[in-house]
Amino acid sequence: MLRGYGVGAVDYLSKPINTEILRSKIGVFVDAFRKTRELALLNKALQREVAEREKAQQALQIANQDLERRVQERTAALNRAHQGVRENEERLRMALDVAQIAAWEWHLPSGQMRWSTDPEILFGFPKGSFGSELRILRTVHPDDRPAVEEAAAAALQTGSYESQYRAVRSDGTNVWIRERGRVFADGEGDRLVGISRDVSAEREAAQERERLLKSEREARDEAERQSRLKDEFLATLSHELRTPMNAILGWLSILESGKPIREIHSALAIIARNAQMQAKLIEDLLDMNRLMAGNVTLDVTPVDFGALLQTTMQSLQPAAATRGVQLIASVESNVGEILGDSRRLQQVLWNLAHNAIKFSVPEGRVEIHVQRTVEGLQITVKDNGQGISPSFLPHVFERFRQQDASSTRAAFGLGLGLSIAKHLVELHGGTITALSAGEGQGATFIACVPAAPRPVRASAPAGETRVAPADPAGLTTISA
Repeated sequence: MLRGYGVGAVDYLSKPINTEILRSKIGVFVDAFRKTRELALLNKALQREVAEREKAQQALQIANQDLERRVQERTAALNRAHQGVRENEERLRMALDVAQIAAWEWHLPSGQMRWSTDPEILFGFPKGSFGSELRILRTVHPDDRPAVEEAAAAALQTGSYESQYRAVRSDGTNVWIRERGRVFADGEGDRLVGISRDVSAEREAAQERERLLKSEREARDEAERQSRLKDEFLATLSHELRTPMNAILGWLSILESGKPIREIHSALAIIARNAQMQAKLIEDLLDMNRLMAGNVTLDVTPVDFGALLQTTMQSLQPAAATRGVQLIASVESNVGEILGDSRRLQQVLWNLAHNAIKFSVPEGRVEIHVQRTVEGLQITVKDNGQGISPSFLPHVFERFRQQDASSTRAAFGLGLGLSIAKHLVELHGGTITALSAGEGQGATFIACVPAAPRPVRASAPAGETRVAPADPAGLTTISA
C-alpha cells in the first residue's frame, strides 16, 4: 500500500473486490472530478471577473484622472473668474469714486443704510454728519425735504425711487445729489437699493451753458440793436445834414437869382447859422471818432471855471432866446481854479447846457450851478423840459441814442452831445450822471470833475489815461 501510494496511486482495492466498495470509491472519484471541473470553471470565471475588474479599475482610474483634471481646470477658471470679479469690483469702485457715485442699501424697517464707500468723504462732509445710520437725508436742505419725503413715499407704492436735492455742509455750502433706486422685499423687510451721485458740477456746467447762451443772446441782441442804431443814425445823419444844407442852398439860390431882398443881413445870418449847425454836426462826429479811437489829447492848464461858464452862457444866449428859455447860472465864491483842458471842459458845459435848452419847453427855465466839493467841482445843469422816460434813462449817454429817433422829431442833432460830454468828463477822471422823474418832469445832469486829472502808471494799456511829465512851460499833457 505504501509502495503503491509512493508511485502515485490515489486509492486501492482489496481482493476479492467488494462491489459496494468499488461503487463507493468510483462515486467519490467522479464527485471529486466534477467538483474539480466546476472549480476550474469557477476559477476561469473568477479570473475573467478579476480581469474585468482590473479593466474597470483602470477605466475608473482614467476617469478619476480626467475628473481631477477637470476639477483643476474648473478651479483655475473659478479663480480667474473670482479674480476678474474682484478686478471688476475694484474698477467699479474706482469708477464710482471718480464719478462721485455711491451705491447704497436702505433697510426701511430699521432705517439702517449700507454704502459701497464712505458717503461723508465722497460728498465732502465732516465725519459724523450722516449719523450712525449713515443717512444723508439728515443734511437735506429744508426747501427740498418735502420733495424727498414725497419721492420716498411714492417709491413704496410704485417700487421706483428718484429724487434730486441739495445737501447742506457744515460750512453752509450746498452739494447737489441725484438718487435713483428700486424697492425689494424679502424675509427681513422692504429694502430700497440705489445709487447717489454728486451732480453739482453738472448743474454748474448747465448754469454756465445757460449763462453763455444768455450772453450769446444778449450779444446777438446787442449786435442787432447796434445795427438798428446804425441804420437809424445814417437816416438821422442824412436828415440832419440835409436840413441846414437845404436852407443854405435855398438862400444862395435866391441871392444868385438877383431878386431883391429886403434884409440881406438876415439872409446871410440864416446861411451862417445853418453852416455853423452843419459844422457842429461834423465836429461832433470827428470828436466821437477821436474819443472812440483813443486819440484825444488834453492840454491841462489851470482853468477858471467862472470865466468858462460866462463864455458858455454868452454863446448859448441866442439859442435860449430863440426858444424863449430863461438861462440862469450861479457859481459859488470858493470855486477857484482846477487843472484841466479848458476847451474840452467848455465843450462839456456847452453840450450839457445846449441839451437842456434844446429839450426845454417854450418859456422854460435852465439852471447851471457850479460848486466846490472835496475832490473838485460839481456842475449841475437842471431844466424843467421834456424829461427822460425811465426806460431811456440808462441809455441817455449812449452814442447815437435819442429818446425820439423818428425823422419828424422836433429836436435837432445826432445824439452825440451827451456821449461826448461823458467821455470828456471821464477822460478828466470824473463822473457824470443823469436824473429825471419821468417825461414832462424835466432832467438834471450832474458832472463831477476832480481838481486835477488822476495820474496813473506811465505805461497804460489802450483805453486808459496816461499822464506825461510836465513840459518846460509847466503844462501837463493827458492822452487817452
